[in-house]
Amino acid sequence: MSWQPQATVTINGVDYTGKALNGVSITNGRYSIWEQARAGYANVEIVNLTDTAEPFVLNQEIVIKVKNASNVDVTVFTGIINDISVNSIVSNSTAKVSIHRIRASGPFAKMARKIIGGTTWSKEYDDDRLDRIFTAAGVTVDEVDTPGVYELTSYAAPLSDAYTYAAKYAGMAFGYIYETTDGKVGYANESRRTTEAQTHGYFSIPSSAILTSGVTSLISLVDVANDISLEYKANAKVTGTNSASISAYGTRGFDIITELEQQTEAQNQLNRYLALRAFPRINLSNFNVQLDITTLTSSQLNGLIGIYMGKPIQVANLPTAVYPGTYQGFVEGWTLTINRSQATLSLTTTEAALSLTPTRWQDVSASLAWSGVSASLQWADYE
Repeated sequence: MSWQPQATVTINGVDYTGKALNGVSITNGRYSIWEQARAGYANVEIVNLTDTAEPFVLNQEIVIKVKNASNVDVTVFTGIINDISVNSIVSNSTAKVSIHRIRASGPFAKMARKIIGGTTWSKEYDDDRLDRIFTAAGVTVDEVDTPGVYELTSYAAPLSDAYTYAAKYAGMAFGYIYETTDGKVGYANESRRTTEAQTHGYFSIPSSAILTSGVTSLISLVDVANDISLEYKANAKVTGTNSASISAYGTRGFDIITELEQQTEAQNQLNRYLALRAFPRINLSNFNVQLDITTLTSSQLNGLIGIYMGKPIQVANLPTAVYPGTYQGFVEGWTLTINRSQATLSLTTTEAALSLTPTRWQDVSASLAWSGVSASLQWADYE
């Protein structure tokens, strides 16, 4: 299909689209599954042809949108202005032209400047702990996954910034924090991606839309951990090793400090770390999708414009040397680059196996109905 981004840039409620599309880029998410997302940011260049003073002020809201395949505006970034620089490019007797370069940040930046703590936090599960932090930070919350998965011990919380606390406890519970394109924050627990893949399946990105010269797969010894110690409540520890991994790669020690309350949950985490990190996995660490390519269908284009952290994706027919077979993974981060007629989406992903978790009973819907089981079934039938 034929498509152009038709991006709009609004600052403090004023539309600067006609001046702003000299260059727009948006970055969101994280670069690795083993870290937490940082504050998203946008860079916008606004051309000033009239030598007038633009009314840009720090902390003003900026909203960037593009049209989808149905010609509907989709918000791709919401944040506040962090930096303003002005560069004169023409100055003579007949014309004075300058470029305003604006850098804006997402809501995690606000959390990083909000100091919280100074009290004792009671023993609670990960969802309650993240709710506590988001509430104290004063941010708008998208979603906090419930019920909680990991019980956290009580904590005499010293004063610190809200982002550091949110990132700390999200990672401690095998989950992650994220920003939405409309300026909210959320917490996805360790089961979110399993549920997402089961519910929606893997979004297929056609290889014809991928700039194959820039596709990068990565396998790294840095990701290997085969001799792990995990600390939980009151400095207690659980330990474990993987002998096959040690034989293949040598001892790769990894020490994890948590505030988990329960020994069984600490052991579960240790076992999962060993299962995920004993052997390296191939990830598509970076690849670029050309959004204005005519071979994309409307649904494919809309799915890419609406990209989000944790979206399950798959790519077939990649060069065998890069990745053999069909790659399935989850989006960790992205950069969207827009000009007047084109848009490129650069994706960072990790292999699906690093995110999928065993099903826990608490993740099974209460509305689940057993099928194919006789109503007269009795335990005696299995004795």
